[in-house]
Amino acid sequence: MAKDDKIGGLFMTFLLMIIGLALTGTVQSMVTTAAADLDGAALALMNLVPLFWVIIILAIGIAAVYAQLKA
Repeated sequence: MAKDDKIGGLFMTFLLMIIGLALTGTVQSMVTTAAADLDGAALALMNLVPLFWVIIILAIGIAAVYAQLKA
């Protein structure tokens, strides 16, 4: 893999991570709207969705960087 391909892949990964993290507010507002009709365990799980959103985006970024630097 050429050096330019690695840099391009990392750039696209970071760009997609920024877009995903920018959408966190939208995810939070959708969760707040949906949680209005829930209670109990369903409400607790619904409130964790934004946290999982951020963790998954960061994990994908870390995995992509690792894969690019390993190759």
